[in-house]
Amino acid sequence: MAKKTTTKLKTRKGKKKWFPVKAPKIYKNKDLPQVTGYEPAELVGRMIMINMKEITGSGRDSNTRAKFEIVKVQGDTAMTESRGFFVNDAQVSRVGRKAVTRIESVFYVNDKNGTKIKFKILLGSKNNISRVVQHEVRMLSEASIEKAVKKMDAESVFTVESIKKFSTEIKKLSKPIYPINDAIIWKASIV
Repeated sequence: MAKKTTTKLKTRKGKKKWFPVKAPKIYKNKDLPQVTGYEPAELVGRMIMINMKEITGSGRDSNTRAKFEIVKVQGDTAMTESRGFFVNDAQVSRVGRKAVTRIESVFYVNDKNGTKIKFKILLGSKNNISRVVQHEVRMLSEASIEKAVKKMDAESVFTVESIKKFSTEIKKLSKPIYPINDAIIWKASIV
């Protein structure tokens, strides 16, 4: 005969409340969407994904998202730090359709404070490229990102401006080897 198990019901702590959330200093402490919780202390460690259009106000940034972690609560206001930057997969697949050669790369870089950051990049060209040239372009792009990130801290890596700067730098440096049409920093996050 099967053994009966009993489950204990969790008691509720009361009604949930809405807590305001602030972006990091690099985004001028802008207001982010509010989060719910029973008490402020349980918000610490919670991750929030936000469309960058809500922070920057620019329609060009609607295909990117930022990941924030609540690190402390001051009064009832939750303060965050940047933990990642992501381009929507739909945007990446559109680039893949028009590009004949797709060069993908995943690698790790330490910033100036020693924080380990994982990058996933996508490079695309309109013509077929040999494997040797693909390897050279991949190594060149990884080296250029590593060189730039070693001079920055993790907070400043996850801004729209720095991600765009990485992309334009990759295009510029790869021109002598082979011209790249699209250079997308697909994902960048703290490991």
